[in-house]
Amino acid sequence: MSKLKKYWLGLSIGSKMRMFVILLLLVIILAAGFNFYTLRFSVGDFSQILKEISRCETSQDAMRAEVDAFRTYVRTPSEGNLSALNQAVSYCRSCILLLPYDYEEIGAERYARTWRIRNAYESYSDQRDLIRDRMLTYGSSYNTATALEADKETVDLLYRVYDMQTYLNGYLSTVSQLTVDHASDLYDSKYPLLQSIPYFQVIVSVVLILAAVSFVGLFTGTIVTPVEKLAAASRSISQGQLEEEDVTVENKDELGELVESFNKMKHATKRSIQTLEENQRLADQLHKEAMERAETEKRLETARMDLLQSQIKPHFLFNTLNTISGMAEIEEAVVTESMIRSLSRLFRYNLHTTNQFVSLSQELEVARDYLYLQKMRFGDRVQYELIPQPGSREAENLGDIQVPVFLLQPLVENAVIHGISRKEQGGKITIRSEKRDNALRIEVADTGVGMDPETLQGLRDKLAGAPSDVHVGIGIGNLYQRLTTLYGEDSLQIRSEAGRGTQITVTIPLPQED
Repeated sequence: MSKLKKYWLGLSIGSKMRMFVILLLLVIILAAGFNFYTLRFSVGDFSQILKEISRCETSQDAMRAEVDAFRTYVRTPSEGNLSALNQAVSYCRSCILLLPYDYEEIGAERYARTWRIRNAYESYSDQRDLIRDRMLTYGSSYNTATALEADKETVDLLYRVYDMQTYLNGYLSTVSQLTVDHASDLYDSKYPLLQSIPYFQVIVSVVLILAAVSFVGLFTGTIVTPVEKLAAASRSISQGQLEEEDVTVENKDELGELVESFNKMKHATKRSIQTLEENQRLADQLHKEAMERAETEKRLETARMDLLQSQIKPHFLFNTLNTISGMAEIEEAVVTESMIRSLSRLFRYNLHTTNQFVSLSQELEVARDYLYLQKMRFGDRVQYELIPQPGSREAENLGDIQVPVFLLQPLVENAVIHGISRKEQGGKITIRSEKRDNALRIEVADTGVGMDPETLQGLRDKLAGAPSDVHVGIGIGNLYQRLTTLYGEDSLQIRSEAGRGTQITVTIPLPQED
């Protein structure tokens, strides 16, 4: 017995299964071989005939679908109907080609009918495609009734196609009926055998049960038990228990090799997890370093902002000082003092403002000082207006709203330099502030030279980062980048018309009120 067990354990799984199958087949052959093969033969015949009936019915349905699609396209020759017709034609052709066509299996009459269907369908396809091609030449404006009345040859061809469709439908119906009749005859011939099948099945089942009981103990110890051990070990690994002892079996077959490979895989998985944990630690360290780099870049951006704030255009300072010098010579010091104070406030705001956000009233005051100095420089050529008027109740309600620092000066500077100063008669700059749709809307408009559509689009593209030949100053470019970063791409809108001026609108969302 020990030698038999050792011999059995040394066999491969394939050999074990083959021995089991051989013994089982011997029992089946001795007990119910004739019944088994009779049953298999009967079932095979019925399966084949049902498949043939299904293919015949499918062909009929496909032919009807093609006829409907063809007539729809003839009535309404659109691209959609043409696509539906082409799909129906492709499907119908494939169904007809799948009709049973083996002379020995289907008999002479069905073979002849199927042969006629195939040949008739090819002839019909040529006529149908000719109709379709002629209709395609008319285009989408094709009117079926009008065109057919003018083309008798096409009318005759169309009715010939209709007749061929009727002919094909009739032959398909005949083949389906012959197939059903054949199935009925086959069932009648097999019916007595089918009645005896249950008794044979009972005998076969008893034999199989007895054979299974005889071999269950043998298979349990050499196949089922190792698989159960592998399943238990897999559950332990899925719960993270990689320290469990290795699975051990006596098998020398494929299951034994599988168990050995499983143990190796467990150890490899353990090493992989350790590697992943180490990689995760490295990733966390890299993420920390990336955050530190981001913080450094943020500080650099702040420093660049501070540098921009400290800049003032030399030509503006030069022109302003010349204006102040000239005014001091021809009039009393009141105007000069006012100009110096405005200029001092501008210097102080540009050089000493460190906050990222300031009140709207501060920005409006800086813009007013700047425009006042420009008016002193250009005289009546520069007119300006702030809406609402400073000091009004509406202005006080808006004054405390926080806006990005250096918001208005780049806009009014552009309006003066690129809009008003280039216009001989000068113009007017209007700064309008209002609340609308839970947002602060600031509009800086001038009546200067404006821009043509090409220049305006080039400016928009340049601000958005797209290639453009339009020059954009550092002030407006920096302001656009800040606003889009804080409030999105729609926060700064530019509209302009050549000869009529430019309007720049800034939209700043307001906090939701409780």
